[in-house]
Amino acid sequence: MTAVSRRPHRRPGFIGGLVAAGGLALFAYFVARAGLDDILAGISRIGWLFLIVVALAGLRFMARAAAWLWCLPAGHGLRLRDMMPAVLAGDAVGNLTPLSVALGEPVKALYLRARAPLSRTMPALAVETLFYTLSIVIVVAAGGVTLFILVRPPATESLITAVPLVTLALLVAGLHWVMWNRIPLASASLRVLARIGVASAVVERAAARVLNIELRMHHDYPRDWSRVLVVVALHSSFHLLAIIEVFLVLSLISDRPPTVIDAFVLEAANRFINVVFKFVPMRVGVDEAGTALFADLLAYGATAGVTMAVVRKGRMLVWTAFGVAALVRRGLSLTGFEVGDRGEGTVVVVMARAPFGTPAPKSRLDAMIPAESDRRRLYAAFLRDTLVACRSLHGVAVRVAYTPVGSTDDFTSVGLTEAELLIQRSGDLGARERGVFEDLFNAGYSKVLMIGSDLPTLPVAQIRDSLDQIDAAAVVLGPATDGGYYLMGLAAPQKGDVVPDLFTNVRWGTSNALADTVQAAERANISVLQVEPWHDIDDTDDLLRLRQELEQEEHATRAPATTRVLHEILPRLTS
Repeated sequence: MTAVSRRPHRRPGFIGGLVAAGGLALFAYFVARAGLDDILAGISRIGWLFLIVVALAGLRFMARAAAWLWCLPAGHGLRLRDMMPAVLAGDAVGNLTPLSVALGEPVKALYLRARAPLSRTMPALAVETLFYTLSIVIVVAAGGVTLFILVRPPATESLITAVPLVTLALLVAGLHWVMWNRIPLASASLRVLARIGVASAVVERAAARVLNIELRMHHDYPRDWSRVLVVVALHSSFHLLAIIEVFLVLSLISDRPPTVIDAFVLEAANRFINVVFKFVPMRVGVDEAGTALFADLLAYGATAGVTMAVVRKGRMLVWTAFGVAALVRRGLSLTGFEVGDRGEGTVVVVMARAPFGTPAPKSRLDAMIPAESDRRRLYAAFLRDTLVACRSLHGVAVRVAYTPVGSTDDFTSVGLTEAELLIQRSGDLGARERGVFEDLFNAGYSKVLMIGSDLPTLPVAQIRDSLDQIDAAAVVLGPATDGGYYLMGLAAPQKGDVVPDLFTNVRWGTSNALADTVQAAERANISVLQVEPWHDIDDTDDLLRLRQELEQEEHATRAPATTRVLHEILPRLTS
């Protein structure tokens, strides 16, 4: 497969170098201030118990990996042993680069791409990170209050610390409220920008992509309290293990016996430093400075604080080495992030609506099937049989591009998973079709075949033949008997090119749609390859023809779900 390389720009690299150099200078200053001999003496007192420090950190990584696992939708097929190296790989990137979360979190999902698509792992990871951030806010706030009670700092210092903390708490709480109420805030904000004329076309496309992510996050956000409590318990154990580590190290390096409250305050300070200075690789210098300050406030002395930070560096280096090893094994590079398992290949995408969304599908069949519930069941059967045909193709991915009406839960009734869903963009049918092609090509697919969702008897051989005819210089069209087309196939455009405009000035929903598309291809200097015509099920005449088809055993076997539903809602249909 072709590797994808994302090289960092020079300016971020230069800034990152300055940040690292500043951190090293700060590190050297505080080590010299605390006394190198005293620090080494403290480290020597830890001895082999450093292995316990490393093990406690490993258990913390495991807790976050398990929390991510619990945020994934059902049927993901992943295990804790899959998640653990992904978390280590992302943490390694976050520790070694100044971009930290911007690169570290996506790397976790990229690591699992061979096992699960990003559309499944990334939203769950975002939800887990949101819960983890909330737990940090709670720990830091509680630690800050405890510190104020213990040392009663001046009012100015209290205000400087409290304002950003309260702001962060309100922000995180607000994000959870947005998620709980399923408010597509980010995409709605982008659409407002598009409406007032801010880079309208670009922003509108971005809004569609963001909406797709938001819907998946809303779906993955745990509302079952048993899942919420498990995630909360795992994050609580993360912080508890960190407090145990601080207590252990402090008891070994300090002559003053520590208390659990002191260990809690120092861990809260460590979390605060990690949040504020996440952009500093390994938190070099700032960790030593911050921990020395808080240790001094608690009367343990600056030397104990710097020693704790140095021990923490050693533990971080051990697990960062495991993370780098995982990156190398998976084929991800710290410098280029070369990803060799991008979703390259062929995909069949079905354009669909949620079977139980609003309004009900197939309204033009109401003369023959007056009950809305029956029409919904029939459409679900069409979609199920269409998907069975698509899934029978070896080596071909299957996606369903759906309109954002109703819930994605509606698709579980036809056996779809979240990973197979792709939200359509806004606009007319042409804009939505173009958007689906662009999104799938951007995902790395080299051939995309788009078909309708109401083709229950379409032969698999016809789909396969259409895939075989897809060529970079042509568009494959499947003429429909009503003058439109039931199928369109395109190859990925060359680098720097765009999807050809086959969608402008097409009279959608009329008998001229196919002819208009052919003319659009001629304007774009794209040749047209037409495959065998077929019929979709739009009106009563189509349904009568389908009923006659299903009286033949060949077609009934090809579309068992449709045959069964029609037998139930149209008793006159004979077997």
